[in-house]
Amino acid sequence: MNSRHWAFAVMMGALGNALAALTVIPTMVQQVALDFSLLSAIIAGIYGGWALGGLTGFIAGILPSIWFGPLGNLGPLGITASIGKAIMGIMVGLLSRAFKKWLDSRTWLYIPVVLLAFLPEALWIYLVFVVMVPLFLPAAPAFLPGLWAPILLKGTFEIFVMGFFTAALAGHNGFKSQILSFLNPTMLPVRKT
Repeated sequence: MNSRHWAFAVMMGALGNALAALTVIPTMVQQVALDFSLLSAIIAGIYGGWALGGLTGFIAGILPSIWFGPLGNLGPLGITASIGKAIMGIMVGLLSRAFKKWLDSRTWLYIPVVLLAFLPEALWIYLVFVVMVPLFLPAAPAFLPGLWAPILLKGTFEIFVMGFFTAALAGHNGFKSQILSFLNPTMLPVRKT
């Protein structure tokens, strides 16, 4: 990764944290809230690859990690939000490369690709609440281990919505060329004077 990739990851991670602030805080009910911070990791994974998607996801998870961790009921396990978002960024990067041939001509296919990329993060969320919370937070509120079900339900809804956003953005030539020109300026057309 070069300096442009690092800058892109930081910018998209900041965007993810801003999206988290705009969606998590107003919708919070106990430890369950809407969170659209993954959109930045999805975009980074699609256009920058799995490593950039993972790094962006980890950065985009900083605010949710703090919000659900030290400020919520997960305490030190709050870092699991950043890890989950990194997993999603990695998976969407890998899947978008694997299906690139079909995605270039049919951007609506980003919807099932994004949903499929959510499966490893969904497993991670389940393990965090069912295994890690009882193991590392034995004094946690009794409802906490059971939150995996409503979190995965609202997470699936979020991912479905973000899949639509992704398909729309991927089909927009201006957006696509702007992202690609930032990540790889050598691919810009040369102007003749």
